[in-house]
Amino acid sequence: MSKLGGAIAAGAAGLGLVGVGVVKGIAGEDHTTRDDAGEIVEAGEVGAFRIRLGDCIASMADDGLFESVEAVPCSQPHEAEVYAAFHLGDADAEWPGNPAVDRDADQGCFDRFSAFVGTTYEHSVYGYGSITPTKDSWEQIDDREVLCLITMFDGSTSTGSAARA
Repeated sequence: MSKLGGAIAAGAAGLGLVGVGVVKGIAGEDHTTRDDAGEIVEAGEVGAFRIRLGDCIASMADDGLFESVEAVPCSQPHEAEVYAAFHLGDADAEWPGNPAVDRDADQGCFDRFSAFVGTTYEHSVYGYGSITPTKDSWEQIDDREVLCLITMFDGSTSTGSAARA
């Protein structure tokens, strides 16, 4: 499963995958229909390890932990859009702990925010969050990827992409 961080005024808290031994089950599956460019054209369940840059997510887990999400075309109402992806540490790095992962994910997503939205975080109607590795995914499958999520600052849904909105 993944751990998901919600959008907050100061940035984002990380979300992550929990209990992953290997990429099995729904965490490794994609039940959407995508076009040749990889964009979702028909909604479906997407496993935490199959979420892609540009995917729009209908709703996020309330408890911060998830194995899969309902992904939808960005033209449909959604709570989040994946706007950036980056890696923490290298393959040999030891688990740095939740506070360090959350801090680095927050800073990395903040640093990438303005280039995607086209305005500064402070002047935007958007907030952001992140999907981060958990201790288990870091240690068991070398998961280092952080996915950055654009959300509406007030928690409402949006339609379309937030790119240069």
